[in-house]
Amino acid sequence: MKKIFSCILAIIILGAMLSGCSNNDSKEMIKKAKNFSIPHEVSINPTKEDYGILAYNFLHYIQDNYPGRIAGTEKEKEMAVFILSALLNGGYSEKDISIQSFNITEAVPMMDESIKNKFEGGKQSNSSQNIKVVKKGESEKTIVVGAHYDSAGTHGVDDNGSGIAVALENALRMADTQTHYTICYIFFGSEENGMCGSREYVETLSEKEREDIVLMINIDSVLAGDYHYLYGGNVNEHGKVDRAEAVVKAYDIAKKLGLAIQLPPEGNIDYPYPTGQKRSDHAPFNDIGIPYIYFEANNWENGSPIETEKHGLIMHTDKDDLDFIENEYGERAKNTLTDYSTLLYSLLQENDWEQEYK
Repeated sequence: MKKIFSCILAIIILGAMLSGCSNNDSKEMIKKAKNFSIPHEVSINPTKEDYGILAYNFLHYIQDNYPGRIAGTEKEKEMAVFILSALLNGGYSEKDISIQSFNITEAVPMMDESIKNKFEGGKQSNSSQNIKVVKKGESEKTIVVGAHYDSAGTHGVDDNGSGIAVALENALRMADTQTHYTICYIFFGSEENGMCGSREYVETLSEKEREDIVLMINIDSVLAGDYHYLYGGNVNEHGKVDRAEAVVKAYDIAKKLGLAIQLPPEGNIDYPYPTGQKRSDHAPFNDIGIPYIYFEANNWENGSPIETEKHGLIMHTDKDDLDFIENEYGERAKNTLTDYSTLLYSLLQENDWEQEYK
């Protein structure tokens, strides 16, 4: 989840497949990813495990190795290399993967102004990158699954190690699974600076690519909040909510699966039901008319997003730490990852999104 800063939208575009990529930084990232030794705990076959197990292992690894993934820093790029390595070792080839680099104007997202960054993230640059991997389906029609991998100057396991973990587990689980839709997983860079990665991705889509996207699923901060929410829908020029059918369908599926996942409370004037805040990577997709489902754990019971009743905000504070979250909330982290991982897999098995919801 980001605090908004400006980002330069004059971008170095690397949308071509890696085999044709001429950017030296991207080639170096791929070289590092190929040479990266994936630890056993994050190299297990997810299809042989319950939902959320591999995601939880990923989260522990992120906690221990990638704190302070501040946009434009070495630590953000190290996280990108790990994601690439996990994909290359998990059933995808270089031809399935592409890297899109772009410039940013702010390298360091601020936490609460009263709190100093716990981790600085290493050497800073003015660039970040999106990592995209495509799993071909029977149709060219596409579902985008997105999660940003940068963070504030914390361990960033809630915001957004949790989204990375759920998306990565699912990408590996789906690698050899037949699906009706093509699934495009995008790990966005520089979300905390104003959704720079997702904005650039959307702005560089061709007309056909836009038309082919039937749904965007955004996973952001799904670890620590008191309630497991789904948001969706667009507030139109008349102040009415449209394009909410997809999130209602997702909620119905969650109920049938017996998951502890819900829609946000009704009656919020600022955020009409069932929409949520436009502070994450679904927003650029919604802006061009693409239906979205946004996964987030939060607490809206009092009309504003306090995240937790006990400790208030976890994201963008020094409490965004897996040890703290588990000490304070026990099995919440595991249970949340399990629920969202289960739902994501089920949503991607559906084959009628574009007929009813596009």
